[in-house]
Amino acid sequence: MSYLEIIERHIDNFPEMPALSRNLLVYLDDPNVDFGVIRDMVQYDPGLTANVLRLVNSVYFGSVQEVSSLQAALVRLGTKRILELVLSLTASSRLVSSLPGYGLQANELLKHSIWTAVAARELARLLDMKEEETVFTVGLLHDLGIVILDPFIQERRLEFNTLSNSRSESFEQIEKMLLGMDHASAGSRILQNWKLSPEIVAVARWHHEPNQATEYKELVHLVHLADMLSLSQGIGTGIYGLRFNVFPESIKAVGLTKKHLEYTASKTLDKMRELETILS
Repeated sequence: MSYLEIIERHIDNFPEMPALSRNLLVYLDDPNVDFGVIRDMVQYDPGLTANVLRLVNSVYFGSVQEVSSLQAALVRLGTKRILELVLSLTASSRLVSSLPGYGLQANELLKHSIWTAVAARELARLLDMKEEETVFTVGLLHDLGIVILDPFIQERRLEFNTLSNSRSESFEQIEKMLLGMDHASAGSRILQNWKLSPEIVAVARWHHEPNQATEYKELVHLVHLADMLSLSQGIGTGIYGLRFNVFPESIKAVGLTKKHLEYTASKTLDKMRELETILS
């Protein structure tokens, strides 16, 4: 059996989204959702209840008046923020482990993912994008494929290092050469299996190759820039450092400037710390 076939089997066996998360997503897609129903579902999960209250009272959310009621917190957050939190908690449980194949310590991938998600949201706000919540979610989930590929990279680390030192290809191209699949493709397959929206799947697939995207191009370019910002800050670089192709065209494609990126990098740090505390 080839590496690619083994990886595909691992992807198909990757844990499903928790039942509570799946059920909540069904209700949160309903524009006429009854917050009482959501409250009744959330209140039986002490961890989720605590995190809803922590988020609604956090600096990240910009709270000025403390909220102690779960239903009041849910109403204030709104369905999109609740969706963001549920997906964040679901993803964070998958991103906290150490990933020795990629040279990432425990929580490093989570930190990188949170930074990317917050930076993507800040860039979306600068652009007045309607997909602000979607941008956060795809930023958080964009590197989920690393979790799947890590043991395979670890097993072939010497070959990987040899190729990295002797060839000019980008990191994801070397992944493909060794394993038949890169982490972007692996992650998009997982998200597709989770039945998440097509734009989330597309951004995960093309975040390192935004010029290859045929749809949701603005989202792809935006998350690519947020991802590169995170790596440029030294957050979650692992063994690949900055060995990814950076597409300057992405800045022009979404109508940003280098000053926008510098502003976003400085503003993201404080918000990232707040949300990282909630999710850790």
